[in-house]
Amino acid sequence: MPSKNKTKNASSSDKPAANPQDDAPKKIPKVSKADSSANSRSGSGKISKFLSALSYLVLVSGAAFASFYLQRVLTEVNQIRSESEEALQKNAEVLQKVEHALLQVNSMKFSLEGVEAAVGRTQAELESTNRAIIKGETETRRVEEVLQKLQNEILRDLSEGIREVKQAREHDFSSLEKTLEVRLAELSGSIADSVAEFTGAQEEAQAQLSHLKIRLEEHNEPGNLKDELLSITTAVAGLHTANEVAEGNIGVLREQIVSVSSELQTRNKEVVSLAEEIEAVRSLVQSTAGSLRQEVSTSQAKVQTMSDQIQSMKDDQLITSQALQSLQTDMRGELSKTETREDDLEARVKATEESIEALENSATEQASRVEAFLSKYDTQESSLAAQSQEAENARQALKEELGGLKSSLGELQASIEALSDTNARLEVDEAWGEPELQNDDAQKEEEAASEVEEETGAEEVVEEETGAEEVVEEEEAPEVFEEEPAAEEAVEDSLVTEEAVDEDSVTDEVSEGKNEVEELPLEEEEEEERQ
Repeated sequence: MPSKNKTKNASSSDKPAANPQDDAPKKIPKVSKADSSANSRSGSGKISKFLSALSYLVLVSGAAFASFYLQRVLTEVNQIRSESEEALQKNAEVLQKVEHALLQVNSMKFSLEGVEAAVGRTQAELESTNRAIIKGETETRRVEEVLQKLQNEILRDLSEGIREVKQAREHDFSSLEKTLEVRLAELSGSIADSVAEFTGAQEEAQAQLSHLKIRLEEHNEPGNLKDELLSITTAVAGLHTANEVAEGNIGVLREQIVSVSSELQTRNKEVVSLAEEIEAVRSLVQSTAGSLRQEVSTSQAKVQTMSDQIQSMKDDQLITSQALQSLQTDMRGELSKTETREDDLEARVKATEESIEALENSATEQASRVEAFLSKYDTQESSLAAQSQEAENARQALKEELGGLKSSLGELQASIEALSDTNARLEVDEAWGEPELQNDDAQKEEEAASEVEEETGAEEVVEEETGAEEVVEEEEAPEVFEEEPAAEEAVEDSLVTEEAVDEDSVTDEVSEGKNEVEELPLEEEEEEERQ
């Protein structure tokens, strides 16, 4: 199909070129008609034949040129396909090599597992040999003790025999000689037996020690084997990463090859653009091939450097072993320090628990005092029952506020429970050091000072409110004014006595609540007067 299109294009491009040639000979016969009209017909027929022959030759030459160009393009396409097939074959070979390397890695892993198992066995055997050495040492000590006992007994027997000989010389010299010979024979036999036993025990102990030394020298090699195997595993891991990178590059090449093949299939009609794209693909293939070669060279360099790194790793292992020993000593010192700190913290926790118990006792006392105050307040309310409806409303508001005070007492109890929860936090906070405890004490002192200032402010507010109540009541009714001062004096007396008795923070909060309750009816009365 593309060859036919090319021939058509060539014929179409040649036709307009032939038209001016037709025009030129047509003009020539016109001139010749003016000269001689007889030869016009024969000349025009020859010219038309010549023009048709020329057009046919042009068409044939164009078709030949187009076929030659197409053949050249097809040869280039075939070359590109052959190159892509070669690249695919190379990729397949690389994949096979990678799979073979993975199989080798797996086999190395299995061999490493076997070596680790062998190392574990050798460690168990070493432990058993150490135990045997300890047992041999204990046995040698026992043999030495037995020999010392035998020597002492022999010396005793000799001393006793000498004494007996001295005594027997006085009685009978001949009998003494016989007895001496018998005793000496017995002693020599016992000495020979003891010496033989001792030498046999020593030989056995030496044989066991030599055998254990040989076994220990044999078992020192698996450690080196393990180090070498670890270095081999690191090298294999590096090769595996390099192979993964190569696989990624191969995948990129495959994608590029697929895109090139699709472009070749879709762009057969556009031969001119195909040539440019083929050159681009060639450049890409060359660049990727160069990158692959560079990666292979870098991987080889990495493999060479791995051997040097393995040796450096061995040196690092020795250094790390020494560092671990130093760390063990440091950890022991820190453990002793932490034990001493724990003892100090336990003592502090006990002190805080005692202080919390004292706070709980004080809170219970404050609650009992508040209850007594509430009972007194109820008696005062019964005495003021004859007052006006406004006073009754104020008392109801006071009762509500007293309920709020009871809830605040519940909150105080909850805060006491929260103190027990903060005990655990104090254990953690005390570990940070005593400076933080000093800061906490300073904060507590500041809070106590602020509470004292609030108490003084509350007393001043109470005095101001009592004066305002007197003024308002004088304006409203003289009759109520005569009854309320006595009640107010009773309330003030009770407040003064309770403030003198209760100096804690809880009573201060109760008085503040009462003052707020008294402020509410006063504000309501002022608003009614304004209205």
